[in-house]
Amino acid sequence: MGSVGQQKNSPSSSSSSSSSTITTTNSNNRSKQQQEEEEDTVTVYVKAGVDGERMGACPFCQRVFMVLLIKAQHGLLKFKVITTNPAKPPPEFKTLGLKHVPALIHRDDGCDALDDIIHYLDDKFPGGGLEYNSPEADLATKDFFSKFCFYIKAVNQDPSKLDQALHSLNTFLERPITNTTVTPSNGILTNGDTEHHAENEETDLSHHHHQEPPEYLYGPHLTHLDCEVLPKLQHLRVAAKALKDYDIPTNLRGFWRYLHAAYNNPIFMRTCPCDQEITLHWHDRPETPKLSHKRHAVIAKEKPKFSFDVPVRASVITVVEADE
Repeated sequence: MGSVGQQKNSPSSSSSSSSSTITTTNSNNRSKQQQEEEEDTVTVYVKAGVDGERMGACPFCQRVFMVLLIKAQHGLLKFKVITTNPAKPPPEFKTLGLKHVPALIHRDDGCDALDDIIHYLDDKFPGGGLEYNSPEADLATKDFFSKFCFYIKAVNQDPSKLDQALHSLNTFLERPITNTTVTPSNGILTNGDTEHHAENEETDLSHHHHQEPPEYLYGPHLTHLDCEVLPKLQHLRVAAKALKDYDIPTNLRGFWRYLHAAYNNPIFMRTCPCDQEITLHWHDRPETPKLSHKRHAVIAKEKPKFSFDVPVRASVITVVEADE
């Protein structure tokens, strides 16, 4: 079982030669503070990789990890992520009746249903800018993963339904977003110059016609929907290529722009499992194409790499972890 993420360093111990009582008191205070911090730390268990230590490939675990990082960046919580083998869960799972990953433990509370985990984090630690309200975005993202799952399990090589779902998502991602500038339009003049006011109003109205595509599904920052969709898209991209030799069409400009934004976001990059883990995750699932034992062993021992390249870029980016 491994631990992922950062822990806040404890304050440095201050030395005192004048009074051992002061030193002892300070030490006790620090110990009590550390104990309170540990009790208030959110612990999340995620799937371990093939080596038992690194993070495995589970889009639901990555989703929770992303939400934790976003909330932590806003100073809303402290957390630690522990990789674990779901087949050999830690003792605390049995105590709290937990059976699956991702699983969350906070103080005396524990849950292992994905929706319950997200609800708990939002209820106990509200904020972080994750909220969104877009039925259009929900509709545009609802089909692609089920179509991918069907395609990767099917014997035939017809990806038409998957292509259709990705094109629908791309259409949504290419929609223009109008940047508006709110200006006084009640006819009250502040400078006594009607003509000058009209010119200013016309200039301000021209800002309403400036259009650009969104960076993420609901605007310029990650929301709960992005945390759900992006891990699934990465699984689709890597596993479909590895197991079915499927390439996402390069003409889906909005789609690739969206992935490009994710590949430049530290939240996504830090939580993303390597290509090998994604490939082996889907290889091990029922009804999916199988690799030979030899090929499986080779992939498991390869240096982790990450497909963070996009076709609209001039250079290909394939990130490989450096040897420690």
